[in-house]
Amino acid sequence: MPEIYGSWADRRENIVTLGTLTAVEATDGVEVSGRNFTFAHTSSGSNIKTIDEGSLDGTNWFALGDEKTHESTGTYGHHYQDVIIRFARSRCVAIGSGESVVVTMACD
Repeated sequence: MPEIYGSWADRRENIVTLGTLTAVEATDGVEVSGRNFTFAHTSSGSNIKTIDEGSLDGTNWFALGDEKTHESTGTYGHHYQDVIIRFARSRCVAIGSGESVVVTMACD
């Protein structure tokens, strides 16, 4: 985790692509400095389920909201306000063969 994303930097530097998920797995976590988060999930497939997660220590993760279901190809935005976390990531909990989701996060 080489950088910290958050309110101290220029807004364009507060956006990071966390990765592309093609299986039931999680992106790497990134260190953040902020309280408001937007996750953009760009899905290619018809039944992808994800959970955006936060952590205080980078080891123990908890859901920032409910599980999200993406039922068609497209980009879906998920917003979380007034959240106190030190690390953020996204986890794919269901995905079909040949499907993928690119996860991008903004923090402020």
